[in-house]
Amino acid sequence: MTTPVSCHNPGMVPGNACLHSASAPYPLSEFMPVLLLRALPCRPFTPSRSVRLIAPTVLASAFGLVSAIQPALAQSAASTSTSTSTSTSTSTSTSTSTSTSTASENPQTPSSPKTENIDVVGHKARGEALGHLKPIMQIKADEIRAYGVDSASDLLTAISPETRSGRGAGGSGPVILLNGKRVSGMQELQDLPFESIDHVEIFTEEEALKYGYSATQRVVNIITVEHFRAFRTRLSGTTSTDGGGETGAPSISYTKLDGERRINLSARYSDQAELKDSQRGVVPARASGLYANAGNVIAANGGSLDPTLDMLAGTPVTVAGAPLLASSQIPTLQDFLPYANLPHSNGDASAYTLQPSVQKLTLNGVIAGQIFKTVTSSLNLTYTRQDQHSLQGPARGILTLPASNPFSPFSEDSLLYRNFTETSPLRQKVHTETAHAGLKFDGDVGNWKWNSTGSYDRSEITTSSQTGLNLQTIQTDLTDGSAALNPFSAFPASMLSQRTLNTGHTTSNNGQISGLMSGNVFALPAGDVATSLSLTGALTDQNAVSSVKAVRSYSHIRRDVGTFQFNADIPIANRNKHVLSFLGKLDGNVNAAVNQVSQFGTLGTIGGGVTWAPLSWVQFPFSITNSQEAPTASQLVAPTIQTPNVTTYDYVTGQSVQVTSLSGGNPNLKATSRHEISLGTLITLPYITGARLHVNYVHDTTHNTILSLPTATAAIESAFPDRFQRNTDGILESVDIRPVNADSESRSEWNATLSFSQPLQGSGTDRHGKSKKAHGRIYLVATQVWRLQDTVTLRSGLPAINLLRGGTISGLGGQPRHEMELQGGIYDKGIGVRLVGKWQAGTSTLASSPSDSLYFSALGTLDATVFADLGELPHWEDRKWAKNFRLFLSVDNVFNERIHVHNGKGSTPAGYQPAFMDPLGRTITFSIRKTV
Repeated sequence: MTTPVSCHNPGMVPGNACLHSASAPYPLSEFMPVLLLRALPCRPFTPSRSVRLIAPTVLASAFGLVSAIQPALAQSAASTSTSTSTSTSTSTSTSTSTSTSTASENPQTPSSPKTENIDVVGHKARGEALGHLKPIMQIKADEIRAYGVDSASDLLTAISPETRSGRGAGGSGPVILLNGKRVSGMQELQDLPFESIDHVEIFTEEEALKYGYSATQRVVNIITVEHFRAFRTRLSGTTSTDGGGETGAPSISYTKLDGERRINLSARYSDQAELKDSQRGVVPARASGLYANAGNVIAANGGSLDPTLDMLAGTPVTVAGAPLLASSQIPTLQDFLPYANLPHSNGDASAYTLQPSVQKLTLNGVIAGQIFKTVTSSLNLTYTRQDQHSLQGPARGILTLPASNPFSPFSEDSLLYRNFTETSPLRQKVHTETAHAGLKFDGDVGNWKWNSTGSYDRSEITTSSQTGLNLQTIQTDLTDGSAALNPFSAFPASMLSQRTLNTGHTTSNNGQISGLMSGNVFALPAGDVATSLSLTGALTDQNAVSSVKAVRSYSHIRRDVGTFQFNADIPIANRNKHVLSFLGKLDGNVNAAVNQVSQFGTLGTIGGGVTWAPLSWVQFPFSITNSQEAPTASQLVAPTIQTPNVTTYDYVTGQSVQVTSLSGGNPNLKATSRHEISLGTLITLPYITGARLHVNYVHDTTHNTILSLPTATAAIESAFPDRFQRNTDGILESVDIRPVNADSESRSEWNATLSFSQPLQGSGTDRHGKSKKAHGRIYLVATQVWRLQDTVTLRSGLPAINLLRGGTISGLGGQPRHEMELQGGIYDKGIGVRLVGKWQAGTSTLASSPSDSLYFSALGTLDATVFADLGELPHWEDRKWAKNFRLFLSVDNVFNERIHVHNGKGSTPAGYQPAFMDPLGRTITFSIRKTV
């Protein structure tokens, strides 16, 4: 899209302007000013300023032509009227035209009236985003190099604090653009090498509206260089300084960029080793208080085990630890006396994994090009395969020991709770395969831009979770009084080979087609009214099959979603156009969306706001949004999966226990509704080159918010009593973490981003007058989040849970009130250093009793990366093998800091040991990267 600019001063014409006359020919003496104007170097112009064509007069006089052209210039100056329209976008190319008219048929008559009009047409810079909003942050190519990243996906990870949005439900990543255009998916650009990126822009959530997205995500625009070609290989390895948890990750890619043509082919593989509890000295929590390696015995009727044992112990004995005997040894009451009312509580730490083993392969291909004069297209295909294996604790079970069994010393039937450590631990396997196909088209229709994307995603997830042993054969032998089976000795492995399985299989097919039209509809005195219209159709088909305790269940959902979204940016005031100049620049925004969701009907979104820039270096965006959102298909119909031996803290009883966790979907979920207010400030600091400050305040209230509740507190269990199952002793045994609707959630926060970047040495001349080039880069980025309010009301009429003051809806404490991150780096002459410091405030979770409350410490960590581009090192520039050869060495969590948790008694419950909260701790990664 171009913006015509009417101008009357050659000094106001942008650089490389081209001028031509559309009028009848002039004598050389009268046309000389125009010829000189063509030849003059040009500078950026100042809008809305009167112009008198002084410069051509002075230059023409040097050629002795003043007397010949003075009458024409006088007439031109008298009849000139200035009207200037400017575009806020950066111009990279301009075209100008000069049209001259006379009142006389003889163009050579000196007294002929003449009017000079110069139209300057500015084109948007390549890859520039829609609209006129200023980016929160700009990252140039040399700064990207200073980040020490490998690819576009690594860069997005590095800048994730800056792209975090405080709006919406949270957790959503930013909208990603490539060269100012929408893409069919993140896969389309994730493997671009960092060398192919010219610069990156980060925008506020208001920019997302212009691309057909909701204003709950920030926008990242990645602009590539025009020409690039490289074959890249990388090999990296990671290990922890505490030992274990190693990861190896080789990758290769080929990238070619040539204007609109783009090819990117890549293959990535990673292999992550498991990390067991025993490798970190983590003690597992007790399961229901009775399971142990040797076993514990209680009376089947819940009373005393045996009157004789009561007499020997001098007190009623309701539970006793079991002795470990030889297979032929007959136990006596004396063998149980040392453990009377003293049950075993030991477990097997080697039967649990803090970190699962994961193998992942990703193949990705992108091809793009220009298929018509004004139409470009891209095709993306991606395949991912992942296998995950974890240990879920020892196989365990409950056996009934009749009083008549030869190995029972008790007068009544008893129950034996035992871990069967003589067989391998329970395992959980998750196999995932996903395929993605994306197609995109872009083009222009007059002054309108259009974009169309289509995508198809298919995923298959198979979960197999061992939940226990099939003990039917063993129980039969015990009931029959077999003399060959001693329940207090090691069991034959052949009798423990059959395991009970919980399986789940989900097949999901998702298709989406989306179209976007954007352009100016009409002009107002303050500028053009720009609109964006988007229409999206999505189809989801998901099938889930699960088997729990040999009972199979099926669920299916087919969802059709049609979305129409409208966005309009309306200029209200513009100092450059002399429209309400005292306001500076003021633009309004209105947006609305209608979603037709199967099974939920029509859901709507309506919003609006203003962006006020009283000065050129400051903006104040303000927005209000009311929206409705349906649950995702997975939240509704995901298969039911049982996972045994999950450690959780029971705030009701004040102890850590191992429970069976039940996950999956909830078909009874309702749509959520959200009201949100956002107010921000974006400042380009005028006295500090390369510095920007963005501050944003967000407040939102959500009704029917969707939550998962893995923790048993008195408030949560009171609101959802059917989600928690306890045994007769009140010990928690099962937790249902499938999503539910809470009544409401209210939260407010303010977040800020301060960025600073500039070359180590700027361009110019030294003291000897020799020119010097800019080189090196130093940057600093500080982000912070300050939560002012975060409360959840689980049921109407119940008191709100304050997540900032002792409340929790998760197993990891409350919500930190304050979080900060500071990034800094320097790069020069082939050597780069990057430091990342993070800090979050401590939290607490108040239980029914102060002694059972949990207190979580604050956490501060430091990550450091050192890298070297061997071909850029002094005296290494001529070594061909060193060109584009980079070595990385990074240390995450340099000081090996972890969150520390203690209860009101000062002790740390099981499941909250520092290594349980952060299994790896300090890690070291070494990478080799070569690009040719």
